[in-house]
Amino acid sequence: MKRYPRLFGWILALPLVLAFKIGWAQELEKVVIGHSSLRNEIAFLWVPKELGIFRKHGLDPTIVFIPGGVRMIQAIVAGSAVAGSVGATLVSSAVAGGSDAVMILGITNRLTYDIWAKPEIKRPEDLKGRSLAISGFGSSSHVASFLMLQHFKIDEKRDGISFIAIGDEPTRAQALIAGRIDATIVDPSVSGPLRERGFSYMGNLQDLGVPFVNNSVATTRRYLKEQPRVFEAIVKTVVEGNAFILNPANRARVTEILARNLRLTSKDAEKAYEDLLPKVERKPYPSMEAVKATIQIMGLRNPKIAQLKPEDLVDVSILQKLEQSGFMR
Repeated sequence: MKRYPRLFGWILALPLVLAFKIGWAQELEKVVIGHSSLRNEIAFLWVPKELGIFRKHGLDPTIVFIPGGVRMIQAIVAGSAVAGSVGATLVSSAVAGGSDAVMILGITNRLTYDIWAKPEIKRPEDLKGRSLAISGFGSSSHVASFLMLQHFKIDEKRDGISFIAIGDEPTRAQALIAGRIDATIVDPSVSGPLRERGFSYMGNLQDLGVPFVNNSVATTRRYLKEQPRVFEAIVKTVVEGNAFILNPANRARVTEILARNLRLTSKDAEKAYEDLLPKVERKPYPSMEAVKATIQIMGLRNPKIAQLKPEDLVDVSILQKLEQSGFMR
């Protein structure tokens, strides 16, 4: 008989427990976060999404692929996505054009592109008079290709280089395989099919030693002001996700996530994991030196960009707050 009062108490409490759980679920903020490329560094979104770290910090994200950085920055400025991954080049162009776009995280603070060309192109000088595929004009791949040519002492106009804007890295790799272009640059995590088919590998742009914010998390200053809790949650999530990626004990899980999202074989996924680790920032600040270099490079073609300062493109107040609080070490 003594069991019944306790059972009765649980029955009375059950609606309260359910209400609490439903209420907690309803408190999750729905957000759209975009990425403009399919490469291993997008693990900064894929890993915390699968591990539930976004939900831990009160967010219910929809992660969307918007091919090409130009479309991505347009989506951010238009409000279709609250934040997205783009390079510093596109943020500088957007700000010079009058938008309030801003970078809050540095995802990749270095050039990581592999240089690939048709098999008959063996030396840098063989690129003269050839077509070179990029994602879009003014994009990170466009500026990186310009830096590559500069390094090889090749002048775009004098030496007859044709830039062709055809889309993201897998699309560019397929265009090279199909013979529609002569050369392109893609991330090592996308290079597998080109390597297997015997295309000419001409090095990696990381060897140039040029500081460059190849990928960042960008939003607008208006969103940042109106939704501070959302952006603090995003930053916390990325910091935790990066720490998970960098922990060697999590190698198998991270590799499995890369394999599924990039549709890689086990062998290629292992290579993608190895290539990813040097890119991941435990403290994901955008490199101010790299932002300054971007302004200098882009300013050669756009006088409005030349007038910008690095602080016009970056807001790391949330990162600084988290570091001061001890959340990020």
